[in-house]
Amino acid sequence: MSQTVSSNNKGASIEIDRLAKTFGSVRAVDDVSLTIEPGEFVALLGPSGSGKSTVLMSVAGFERPSAGRIMIGGKDCTRLPPNKRDIGMVFQHYTLFPHLSVGDNVAFPLKMRGVAKAERRRQAEAALEIVRLGGYGDRMPKQLSGGQQQRVALARAIVYNPQVLLMDEPLSALDKNLREEMQIEIKRLHAELGFTVVFVTHDQGEALTMADRIAILKAGRLQQVSPARELYERPSNLFAASFIGEMNMLPVQWDGANATFSEREHIRLPDSASIETVPSGRAVLAVRPERLSVTSPGETGSWRATVSDVVYAGAGSLLITHLHDGSEVRLRVASAGQAPVRPGQAIGIKVPPEAALLYPADAAR
Repeated sequence: MSQTVSSNNKGASIEIDRLAKTFGSVRAVDDVSLTIEPGEFVALLGPSGSGKSTVLMSVAGFERPSAGRIMIGGKDCTRLPPNKRDIGMVFQHYTLFPHLSVGDNVAFPLKMRGVAKAERRRQAEAALEIVRLGGYGDRMPKQLSGGQQQRVALARAIVYNPQVLLMDEPLSALDKNLREEMQIEIKRLHAELGFTVVFVTHDQGEALTMADRIAILKAGRLQQVSPARELYERPSNLFAASFIGEMNMLPVQWDGANATFSEREHIRLPDSASIETVPSGRAVLAVRPERLSVTSPGETGSWRATVSDVVYAGAGSLLITHLHDGSEVRLRVASAGQAPVRPGQAIGIKVPPEAALLYPADAAR
C-alpha cells in the first residue's frame, strides 16, 4: 500500500564518510566526512566551486563518488541509483513538466512507483494542501508565480513521504520577498513533517536563519560544522570568519596577552579570544562591525579613528573609519539615537574585549 505524506516521519540519518570526487584533474570534494542526525536540518554553505553541490548530488545518487561511502538510514547507498534511496529532491529551477497540470506534476513520482490513479490524485492533493496550494491541482505551471511553482516542486518532493529531502539552492531564482516567504515555508514543513533536510546555498543569511547546523566548505574541504550562532560568533578559522558575515580583520603583534596593531593602539584580550593556540608574534585580530560602538576620541581604552564615510541604511548605518596607520575599521550602528557622525570627524571606537577573536597570521583564508 502506498504511504500518504505523514507528520510522523522522523527522518533518516546520513553518514558521509571520507567522500571524494574528482573530475579529471580537479578534486571537487576532498575527504569530506559529515554525520547528519535523523530529522536534522543541515545547510551546506560555501562559495562557487567549494564542492557543496557535488556533495549533495553524491548523496542524491546523481554523482558517483571517486572514494568514500554514503549511508542513509544505516544503509550503504554509495552505489545505489537515486530512485532506490528514499529521498526527495528540489532543484534550483523548478523542473516542472509544462504539459502536465499541477496535480499531475505532483503525482508523477507516485505514477513511477505504480500507485493507482485515484490514490495518487488523493495524495497529490494532500501534498498540495501541505504547501498551501490546495485547489490548484487543475492549473498549469505557467499559470503560477515563481513562488507557487517552487511550492509545487516541494509538494512533488514530499508526496511519497521520503525520509530525506535534498535541496540544491532552491530559492536563488526568487526575489527577496518570495525567498523569505519560502524560507519560512520550508522551516514550517520541516518542523511539521520531520524529515531530514540537506540544503545547499551560497546565501549566508539563508543558512544562518534556516539550519540547525551549517557545514562550510572551501575548495572541496570542510572548514567548520557548527550551529549557526557558534559559526557566526566563533568561526574556527580565518576563512570561516571572513566568509560568514562582515568581519574587521587587523594584522597585530601578539605577546600572549596584548594585541598591538599600531604604535598607539592595543587591546588586552581574554584567553577566550584565541580560537586555537596563537604563538607570540604576527597574528590577526577579528571583530564584528556590530560589536563596535562610537565614543569620544581619546577615551581610555578606545581606538582613535577618523570617519571616511557614512552609509545610511534606515534602521542602521555603516561607518567606515581609518586608524592613524591607515587600517580600515567598519562599524554597524543604530541610526536612531546616534549622534550625527560626519566624514572627516575624529571619533573613538569602543571595542569589547570579549567580542574580539585572535587567529594565527599564517592561517589560510
